[in-house]
Amino acid sequence: MRRVVPNIYSNDLEKSKVFYSSFLGMKLAMDMGWILTFASKDNPTAQISIFENKENKILDNSAIFISIEVADVDEKFESAKKQNLEIVYPLTDEPWKVRRFFVKDPNGATLNILTHL
Repeated sequence: MRRVVPNIYSNDLEKSKVFYSSFLGMKLAMDMGWILTFASKDNPTAQISIFENKENKILDNSAIFISIEVADVDEKFESAKKQNLEIVYPLTDEPWKVRRFFVKDPNGATLNILTHL
């Protein structure tokens, strides 16, 4: 297996562009108008794709839960607060040696932003 890419449907691709490039600092690797693929600047196989909701399906991305390990979780937490993003679990040091918080992306998916202690 070379890579696994999670896919999320979106009703607003522009908000997704801002979130994934501004908040997570990912590079927009592909924009075909109906699909956006973002890649980590440090690890290009770490990717996520956002698909346009062309059929206007009722989206329930609340069931999507993605974990993303970052180098500086405290910086990401402060950035989320400054950008008024929806933080749904506070910055916490877990007993299993992980420091993390949960934030909603503009499509309703929950991201577990973490670092190992």
